[in-house]
Amino acid sequence: MEDPAGVRVVNTRPKPQCWDHGCNGREFSTFSNLLRHQREKSGAAHKSTCPRCGAVFTRTTARNGHMAHDKCKRRSTASTSEAE
Repeated sequence: MEDPAGVRVVNTRPKPQCWDHGCNGREFSTFSNLLRHQREKSGAAHKSTCPRCGAVFTRTTARNGHMAHDKCKRRSTASTSEAE
């Protein structure tokens, strides 16, 4: 299908949306992103913990970035006592 300007218009699928968790139809770029969002919101996602401060993350890449950029806000007493 072409419009008058000669640009081809491709039929696109609607973006996946979440209507649960009070998301009000939040759109996701891919269906797999929607599934990950649903796992995280339901609590079914595996959680990773920062060994330095105890912060909890649902994505290991977020935890790794937190550690790589030294983003720890609070130090846990367990990690400070281990260093002594």
